[in-house]
Amino acid sequence: MSADTKTQAQVLARWRGMGALLAVAFYSLFFAAHRQLQETPAHVRDAVIFEARSQSVFLALTEPRERDKRGIGAEHPAFVLLHQPPVQLLMKGWLALGLDLNSARKHGVAMLTGAAGALSVVMVYHALLWSGIGRMRALMLAAVHGAGTGTLMMAALPEVWIFAGMSVAALAAVTARGALAPWWLHLAAAAYAVSCFIGSVIAVVLFGLVRCAQDTALNRRFTPGPLLVTLAALTLAFGLANTQRAVFPLSPPLPEDLLSWRVRDAGWPAGESLPGRVTREIFLTNLVAPPMPVTRSDPGGTRSARRIVVLDDADWSRMDWQKGVGGGWLLLLALACAGLCWRARLDPYALGILAALAWTVAALAWHGSPGRLLLHACLWTPLVVIAAGLGLERALEHWPRLRWPVALLLAAFLAAQVTRNWAFLQQVAQEARL
Repeated sequence: MSADTKTQAQVLARWRGMGALLAVAFYSLFFAAHRQLQETPAHVRDAVIFEARSQSVFLALTEPRERDKRGIGAEHPAFVLLHQPPVQLLMKGWLALGLDLNSARKHGVAMLTGAAGALSVVMVYHALLWSGIGRMRALMLAAVHGAGTGTLMMAALPEVWIFAGMSVAALAAVTARGALAPWWLHLAAAAYAVSCFIGSVIAVVLFGLVRCAQDTALNRRFTPGPLLVTLAALTLAFGLANTQRAVFPLSPPLPEDLLSWRVRDAGWPAGESLPGRVTREIFLTNLVAPPMPVTRSDPGGTRSARRIVVLDDADWSRMDWQKGVGGGWLLLLALACAGLCWRARLDPYALGILAALAWTVAALAWHGSPGRLLLHACLWTPLVVIAAGLGLERALEHWPRLRWPVALLLAAFLAAQVTRNWAFLQQVAQEARL
């Protein structure tokens, strides 16, 4: 075993139990968030909260195999195949405990989405830890990801995107593990990512190239193994997609043309405000919620007073007293950007994280309308947090006197973020129930 591999093995052994503690803590948080939202109409109608297809996902996961599953789009090619069986098993467990069918269905789906959110937090923590980030900084940054607006909301709703985001975080963690990660682990993470969201093909290829660069540098010769694993993962993912259409005959077909998929009906308005809004959603509001949810009258509601919660460009950008919370995160990002520029020149992993983040931003129009940005934040929030951690670590190596001020700033931001975002979730639940 080389000296570099021995050092990495020592890093892998650090704080093994902290991942389990993070998983338990954030699973409890996400299930509590589900309890706040379970009495809203989100389970009986789509687009109640941030245009989420919550009813379609809920029915696809809880109804029998013969029912229509086309509410989940073709961009999620094997999602039902991988997630409907565990939900059915969880439902049977809740029924055996004496719950009625409706509650068992809600709790079964919530257990799965909460577990996906908790695993996403754990994967971010390990991606940072295995990249050489300090233990406390890795812990706090992973908690920042878990308490973020997008992760907190989507782990509490029946939605596909929390699973897609968790798969991206798993890819990042496996890649950070480097030569100590067995080939089958990278195969499973990559195949799962594409099965949950077909747009993750690019991220899978990018992380495969990163693994190839890492192994080539370690062995001092070209090592094509990671590229072959990536090819096998893509083959497996599309095999699972075809299997889903055999097992669930009413599943949607695969997209006919990846280049034109969803771009034509995305509804992205051209204007001067669009770049600013996208930047804000990518780096700020996916982590720090605005003061108040924005509501509109629901045209599909049975009562005239029924409202839906939406993303509104003008109102969503008002931060009011929360400017201090968002300002703290922007200050951390500014320091991280300085360090990331230094690190990306020499570190293939940092360069891969940046490339995957750039691809996600470039492909926003593929994901749907701007009103669904918070749903898709699960895709890029792990990458933003990991990139921030990589940059902060490099900057603190250059300016070691900033270690304690940065730690205090990060702890203060995390405390304010949790308070702000939990209050926002309660406000969303209250508005959606009216």
